[in-house]
Amino acid sequence: MQKGKGRVAMRDHSNHIELSREEAVAAMLERCAFPKMPGAPTEELVPVAESFGRILSRDVAAQVNKPNALQCCMDSIAVHWDAFEGLAEGQLPDTSAWVRGVDWEFANTGVVMPEGFDTAIVIEHVRVSDDEQRVSIDAAPSARFAGTRAPGSQMRRGDMLARAGEKVTPDVAARLASGNVTAVPVRVKPKVAFIPTGNELVAPGGPIEAGRNIETNSLLVRGKVEKWGGIPLLFDIVPDDPQLIKDAIRRACAMADIVVLNAGSSKGSEDWSCEQMEELGQVICHETNHGPGHHSSYALVDGTPVVGISGPPAGASFTLNFYLRPLMRKFLGLSPEPERIPVRLAAPFPAKGGHSAKPQAAALAKVAGEVRPSVVAPGAPFFSIKFLTVKAQPDGTLSGTPLPGRPGSPEAEAANAYYMMPSGPGTQPPAPGDVIWVELR
Repeated sequence: MQKGKGRVAMRDHSNHIELSREEAVAAMLERCAFPKMPGAPTEELVPVAESFGRILSRDVAAQVNKPNALQCCMDSIAVHWDAFEGLAEGQLPDTSAWVRGVDWEFANTGVVMPEGFDTAIVIEHVRVSDDEQRVSIDAAPSARFAGTRAPGSQMRRGDMLARAGEKVTPDVAARLASGNVTAVPVRVKPKVAFIPTGNELVAPGGPIEAGRNIETNSLLVRGKVEKWGGIPLLFDIVPDDPQLIKDAIRRACAMADIVVLNAGSSKGSEDWSCEQMEELGQVICHETNHGPGHHSSYALVDGTPVVGISGPPAGASFTLNFYLRPLMRKFLGLSPEPERIPVRLAAPFPAKGGHSAKPQAAALAKVAGEVRPSVVAPGAPFFSIKFLTVKAQPDGTLSGTPLPGRPGSPEAEAANAYYMMPSGPGTQPPAPGDVIWVELR
């Protein structure tokens, strides 16, 4: 039944599809395509000076030779090799009659060699007269063109400067500019729409009535989308009304490449996300096998992927990492695989409750009505997010020290990594000394 005045929301969640994080992402990546409209542009040309953080869509080649003339590669004097050729080893020419501009001339690092000169002697082996017209030397060059760079020796026109899929960093931009490249083809940024839903939500900055919560996930989504190379499209708060939610989803799918819907698949009487997804498109999963973020969902509406994230910011942060980031990376032509690093565990993970209590002790102390039934299929694992501080050790390995606290808690703020720890039949938590694979925050 739909909710409304005088009606009770009694809905059947028994057929919800639960997938692991990996299964959900793989299923969505297999089904969604970018761009969703044939012929839609996938790249644009932008000035190099405005390309920082963008992803190159094609290889970029040098447009010039570097250097484009014989170049001095050290602070020195330029000389003629003919003055040294044929001399015995250790012998030096008589420079007493040398004339500046004819027999020698100053030459500096990175500057084209003076016309007619072909060899350089580092300035530390030269004594210059007070009037800077005469020189004496105490060392000879090794061969013609010593101390110089030949034209095209550093870069030739057509040399590859950067590859498709490479992110433009300041170093990459400088390298591109050195090849006389002024504009580069980059992948179009994905537009990501975010729809916050909930009667209890209010925008920050105004009066907060009793029972209302400040809507903060818009900030979270905006920051992550911009960090990952996208354009955020933030919707106003949508009340818990099935039709209003449906209308917002349709608008978002028409505007954006990816849609994020607040409240993924929660089961409260005023949570309508899943029902609307089932009416509008194809639901790939209603739930996932981890917490926080168990009530995460994936759906396709008119070819647009819709990511349902759990409401509280702490859980939303992880579900955005897990389910929005791989879609954005696919759009940008990057690997959607999460980045994990091996870390040796320095101490045991705190048990549930943050101390040495036996696992599940807190849950066993509650009455049945306070304990959620298991959401895990028989024999399947469930993953909990655990926090660590990872530090490099003198031997070059990484060591991880677990921290107490839940996502969003002050105790976990110092963490720079997290670990998805499995629980369930036959599983044991990792012990100190074990190597685990963690993700950086």
